[in-house]
Amino acid sequence: MEFSARMKNLCILLFASGVFFLSYSLTGRVIDINGSGIEGAFVELVSAALSATSGTDGAWTIPVVGGIPPILRNRLLPVPVLRGATLHFVVGDDDENVGISVHALDGRFMYDAVNRKLAAGFYRLNPLDRSLGAGMYALRVRIGAETAHLRLPVLRGMNTRGISLSNATGTASAGRLEKRTVVIDTVRVSKAGYASAVRPVSSYEDSITITLDTLAPAYHLPPPHPCYNRFNVENCIKGDPNSACGGNCTVANSCSPPESQDKASLPKTFICPRFMLFSTEMLQAAKDDAKLYGWGDNEDPPFNYAVVGHDPDVGGLDDVQSSCCQCYQIIYVKPEPSSPQPPELPYPKPLIVQSFNTAASGPKGFDVFMGAGGYGAFNACYDDPAFGNTSNFDEFIYDGYPYQNPGGGGISFLRYPEECLEGWPPTVEAVQSSECQDKIKQLCDQALVKSSTQITEDTRRSCIETNKVESLYHQNWEVMVKRVRCPDNLSRVTGCRLKEEKLPLPHPEVQTPADAKANGTFREGYHTTTMQDCCKPTCAWADWVVGPNYKLPADGEWNSFYSCDKNGVPITKP
Repeated sequence: MEFSARMKNLCILLFASGVFFLSYSLTGRVIDINGSGIEGAFVELVSAALSATSGTDGAWTIPVVGGIPPILRNRLLPVPVLRGATLHFVVGDDDENVGISVHALDGRFMYDAVNRKLAAGFYRLNPLDRSLGAGMYALRVRIGAETAHLRLPVLRGMNTRGISLSNATGTASAGRLEKRTVVIDTVRVSKAGYASAVRPVSSYEDSITITLDTLAPAYHLPPPHPCYNRFNVENCIKGDPNSACGGNCTVANSCSPPESQDKASLPKTFICPRFMLFSTEMLQAAKDDAKLYGWGDNEDPPFNYAVVGHDPDVGGLDDVQSSCCQCYQIIYVKPEPSSPQPPELPYPKPLIVQSFNTAASGPKGFDVFMGAGGYGAFNACYDDPAFGNTSNFDEFIYDGYPYQNPGGGGISFLRYPEECLEGWPPTVEAVQSSECQDKIKQLCDQALVKSSTQITEDTRRSCIETNKVESLYHQNWEVMVKRVRCPDNLSRVTGCRLKEEKLPLPHPEVQTPADAKANGTFREGYHTTTMQDCCKPTCAWADWVVGPNYKLPADGEWNSFYSCDKNGVPITKP
């Protein structure tokens, strides 16, 4: 009653002064893509600076005291529209500030397509940069004080020759631009775990339903392409466009040898650089799984993620003659004799690894894929005539590569005794020294992929971080191991997921050999090695996962690791 009396007096006062205000109620619901209400979403009326929180059924109400006519009316211009890979937009005034940028779906900035003043008029923009891989991105369009967000799908084979901006006539573009209704305000809705949404408001008496999409990390992709992960595609007739996969029945491993030279004209498939220890995707997946499973601080997760070559340890860790797509928790125990030793040397974080390759280092071995980890048996990373098993297909991922020891274990602190060991016994201080770390960085920074800044940076980071004292993975360690269920986001990076609900998830509390022994379920007698050969891994062939000889319990179409093209772009189902 007291509130009603105050409002009545306020209205009388405003009426007497010649300004009449009324009370409105803007209402609505926040729902998910299945139509269920979302509780606890933050609903903000931007211009009026009012807000509410959605209830258990997703409903919300924002009381508004507003003038007539609405004093928050915005200037009206056509909204930007994305048609295919072309953005159509209009600039209202000369020298208007225009900023158009591309972001990952998790909000991470990637690059500016336009960031300057433009004259008034209609424009066309191709925002696709040459280095942009296939996937779903967000396009942020800011024209003056107005901002719009659009989804930007990038498909394999789309024109990514470079960003281009051009003027367009009003007649040619007006039909592609949609007119706005009267806008007096904007509702913005956000909630953790969902992509934010905005909606224009034409009346403070509206009732609005807003749907929030689940926020998918940028590394989440469709399943592996079924035309690229089979030895021979079923129901495919070579050259017959009406048969499966358009008559393209097989692809080639990038490594030749051992691949047949008869396949030189076929599409070449490589390992995906995103599988590297310390890659952008692996780092983010570890954080996302820490949050998903409640593993403590998700900004400093208890594990690092990697993939490994591992031959089946039947009767030990493994059950069948294929380790493909199985996951393991690795606890580091004892490094090489030439390395500093625990307790002075801290144990690296445990690795959660997924098996991507066979014929690796035996059933007791785990060959960890890392930047400049050493070629292994073959090489499709770099055109290196000095290495006998370099591919003869003349297609490689890297334009520049660390030239020292690629066939002998890659860039490791162990191979630079003058800078990194400084006598006997080896010390932590020597590895931490500027002489050692500068030497490592100088060599690692030779990695270069001209088509991808991210792969270049990821390879250098992986090479450098695995040679730091706190993460000294780049050597051969004695380890303890347990097979575990693959965390969800690790399998989203790799593309291969098994139905293995009966297996336990990784143990975040097990960090050291003492922890592993106390746990009682970790096995001893295993070791790690290191590699990076860039060949298509065994487990990127579905035949090694769900083929008649193995019949691993793959989760639907997630039946192999991704293959990548020579630009490091995963080859996914259309």
